[in-house]
Amino acid sequence: SSAASDVYKRQSATSASPPDAPAAKPAAPSAAASRTWRRPRTGLIRAILGSVACTMADGVGAQRESDADSFHSASPFDAEGAHDEAPGLVDEAHAEVKRAWLADILPAFLPAARDDPLLSPDRPGATDALVARFLRAERNQRSAEPVRTTLLRLRDTAQFRADFRCVDLHKRGMARRLIMHASNPGACVYFGDAGLRDGAGRPVLLGRIALMTDAYAPGRAPSDAMIPCTHLRAGVLVLERAVALAGSASYILDLSAYPAAEMARHGHARYWNADGARDCSAALRSRAAPDGATGPFPRAHVESADGLPVLREALRIATTHYPESLRAVWFYNPGAIFSLLHRVFSAWLPADTRAKMRVVRRGQEHAPGGFLAPGALDARAVPVELGGEGPSLDGDRFLLRAVELYDATATM
Repeated sequence: SSAASDVYKRQSATSASPPDAPAAKPAAPSAAASRTWRRPRTGLIRAILGSVACTMADGVGAQRESDADSFHSASPFDAEGAHDEAPGLVDEAHAEVKRAWLADILPAFLPAARDDPLLSPDRPGATDALVARFLRAERNQRSAEPVRTTLLRLRDTAQFRADFRCVDLHKRGMARRLIMHASNPGACVYFGDAGLRDGAGRPVLLGRIALMTDAYAPGRAPSDAMIPCTHLRAGVLVLERAVALAGSASYILDLSAYPAAEMARHGHARYWNADGARDCSAALRSRAAPDGATGPFPRAHVESADGLPVLREALRIATTHYPESLRAVWFYNPGAIFSLLHRVFSAWLPADTRAKMRVVRRGQEHAPGGFLAPGALDARAVPVELGGEGPSLDGDRFLLRAVELYDATATM
């Protein structure tokens, strides 16, 4: 159609938002705070507020007026098939997007895209799965022209993947290079695929937010500070590998306090320093990529302030380039602050989005909506710290298992 043929003639909608003011850094801990662990507050509150704001922006509101807003707004939490159309119309739109993608857009990214696990036209069924996922995201956002906006999103994603070198994320050894601070200082990856699977074999990511946000954790050093560009590249690896493996994943985010007793068994040494530690925290002040870090890094990531701007950019990447990729998110063992915020913001979320975001308190793992409810996850595989009977998270060492799994299953 003429609309489809115009897609690759237009400049992709700009995706970078104006940089926010740098988030306030926590004051230096007192001597007492250095000796005694305290529950993190500022970082956790900031992360929750950012998630709330971005989720509401992605999931609430009428049809956007501009291409850019429509292009970058679809939430990965939207229910599959939330706005189903007549089968004939769905098939016709799918066929039109597929034709324009293969004939008009993808050739500009060949031959390199043939090696791309998500874009390659040579993998059986990959193109149909890609088109269906992106088209469904645009429909879920009630796009007035879903064929056109799907093609815009696909073109932008292909460009992002080329610039970001997403193919490199599948190379053997790359996970360790990106997650360990000796080779990618400041990555501060607190979530990953440690091998937990749902009943259909899809990954269930595990995360412990206090590993990154607790500025007063015993043994924390300047080299443990998060650096936006290295953190974002390592985080994209986690999402990329989950989507490439199964098309979608679920996520249990443990909001509990810093696991002091478990980490004490390791002398409070962080897993990400197992290959050595480099203090490149000066990069936060100079807004430069750390020397020797594993890129490439988009300029916007290098110049980003830490805190909320990083969270917003992570969510933008996920919602724009990996739509329909999260099946469920369980917020586990939240404190009083999160519980209060959840009661406020959940009322503003669409029903299909609320259905995928669940709060699970300790002792409620087997209750309806919990990750151990009938038909959900197998308790024998879920870590004991999360109410299951499976292997321990062992502080942050479950993420070392994730690094080993990523490199063992690398395809390049």
